[in-house]
Amino acid sequence: MAGALIGEAFISGSIQVLCDRITSPEFIDLFRQKKLDQPLLMKLKMTLLTLYVVLNDAEKKQTENPAVREWLDELKHAVFDAEDLLDEINYEALRCKLEGEDQTHKLTNKVWNFLSTSRNHFYQSMNAKIQNLLQRLEDFVKLKTALEMKSEKV
Repeated sequence: MAGALIGEAFISGSIQVLCDRITSPEFIDLFRQKKLDQPLLMKLKMTLLTLYVVLNDAEKKQTENPAVREWLDELKHAVFDAEDLLDEINYEALRCKLEGEDQTHKLTNKVWNFLSTSRNHFYQSMNAKIQNLLQRLEDFVKLKTALEMKSEKV
């Protein structure tokens, strides 16, 4: 049972950090500058918050219901994947910020064009990756109802 409490606390803490990161100025600036899907990012945050409010109830029910225990375990893996994706986006946001501050870089046009092309591919794939993650997390939201987990005040 202690392991379950630690697991639930870990997921809960991770979700809080992810929500903070999503609303950070660096993330918002990157999405504005690159004309990425900001509403999609906010939908991801709301889905994470929806899952966050049922974690306490899920922790209580997992000892009686193996399906809830599996739900929590799978959610943990999805949260790890979310962390990886948001780390990737955070790295890009910080890279853009540093590039904006350091205009003295001395790259040739050929190298700069190559880097720009690879960055464009990154931005094109970012919305798709967020959409895939969002769909995965929304599946957890749907299952919470079937597993009769309730939102609790946190």
